[in-house]
Amino acid sequence: MKIHLSRVKKDVKLALKEDLKNIDVSLLGLKDRKVLNKAYLISREDAYICGVDWFNESFKQVAKRYRNQKIFLKWKVKDGNKIKKNQKILEILANADTILSAERTALNFLQTLSGICTKTQSYRLKLNTKSIKLLDTRKTIPNLRYAEKYAVRKGKGFNHRFGLFDQILIKENHISSQNIGFENFVKYLEKKDILRNSTIEVEDLNQVKILTRYKVKNILLDNFSISEIKKAIKLINRKAKIEVSGNISTKNIQKYKNLNINYISVGDLTKNIKAVDFSLLLKN
Repeated sequence: MKIHLSRVKKDVKLALKEDLKNIDVSLLGLKDRKVLNKAYLISREDAYICGVDWFNESFKQVAKRYRNQKIFLKWKVKDGNKIKKNQKILEILANADTILSAERTALNFLQTLSGICTKTQSYRLKLNTKSIKLLDTRKTIPNLRYAEKYAVRKGKGFNHRFGLFDQILIKENHISSQNIGFENFVKYLEKKDILRNSTIEVEDLNQVKILTRYKVKNILLDNFSISEIKKAIKLINRKAKIEVSGNISTKNIQKYKNLNINYISVGDLTKNIKAVDFSLLLKN
């Protein structure tokens, strides 16, 4: 899985502009800001790590800004690896000013992306099947979608559409906005030759029945009960791929594992993030 370093650099540049701006005024209190320091990064809980490139880039950009030549980052893990509580996962050798100014931005990326990676792994392990793909959504922090979707992939999940530009997904509000009814909307999509390349969200079994009379790529069953999903599967009868979403959590996702569906999309993967706890400690 090749990472786009240009995206990483852009993310970090914006984050440092927000945090550091033109000067770290706390450095004014140091007698020698260029003294070489060794630091360690320690995980404070069991988790899966993600965000190494964002962490590294934070240190590189700060070091470059301060014209510091010496910076060494020695990782003992890589993205997607499982880490344990109190595990020493990184050794850093850099000037004091680089460490102190880069620390928070670097950790913010690491704790957030590790949280997403860890949550995705928890869903995947609960689902415990390769026949259904676990998908993320567009419910991401603005300007950090690439990073968050990368973290989902490192947690062994899959990416849904990246944005509004790369996949046609017709939802309830699209249909309501036209005030012509569900089937007339579907007929219009067919006439425009859009339907066969679209995902259509349905809200009840009657809409499923209507869609089965047309050629559609994917059918999204939104907030269907398990019994309703089973009925919809029979109605669709392999005429389209099936995606399920709505009110799915780690507590109930196992109920879906034996269903003949293709995808489960979960906004919770990136929407409700619990950051992973790390400590960066300087060695005296």
